[in-house]
Amino acid sequence: MRRPAEGVWNAWPGGQLPALAVISAFFFAGGLVGCLAAAGAAGAGLQTLTDYLEGFLDAIRTAGARPPALLPLVWGVVRWPLLAVLLGFTALGILGLPLLFSVRGFVLAFSIAAFVRMFGGTGGVLAFLLFGVSGLVSAPVFFILGVQSLGAAQALAVRFLGDGRRNPIYGKTYWLRCGWCAAALCLCVILEYLAVPALVAAAAGALAV
Repeated sequence: MRRPAEGVWNAWPGGQLPALAVISAFFFAGGLVGCLAAAGAAGAGLQTLTDYLEGFLDAIRTAGARPPALLPLVWGVVRWPLLAVLLGFTALGILGLPLLFSVRGFVLAFSIAAFVRMFGGTGGVLAFLLFGVSGLVSAPVFFILGVQSLGAAQALAVRFLGDGRRNPIYGKTYWLRCGWCAAALCLCVILEYLAVPALVAAAAGALAV
């Protein structure tokens, strides 16, 4: 019998690697679809995408390096990790978490691919500044929370199906991990508020749209 101290990682047989493999596969599958969607845009869809990106860049140039509104910024940073955490409190997270990661992969890849398609290499730089500066921190956080939530959801499903074991799912390590991830997301908010606007404004000014 497994010891309770082994923690939530072992809710999946073999530890956290199977859960990581599952969410990674769905994330990259969603990303592939996002890239194909951006590359395949044509006609009215392509014109709509072009108009949106041009309007977005015009708004950046107008705002300059001014920090964005704080509450929408915070929501933009925490919404995906928060959904991952919430899905870990229900057995339905077994289905919801892979779907969440596939949607996140699609949105991120589509956004990056759209910038690259419209503006070439400079668009790639702009996409990195928009999504990559804080993403270097927020992406690992998203995956860490996703892995432990998927393990927790699987453990809840096993209990629902009648497994007699009652080892703790949400132990001290689980909440400590959530706390460290929350601190990392606070760093992302600081970067998005103080550093990213100036970097993006400079890159947008270099684009001849």
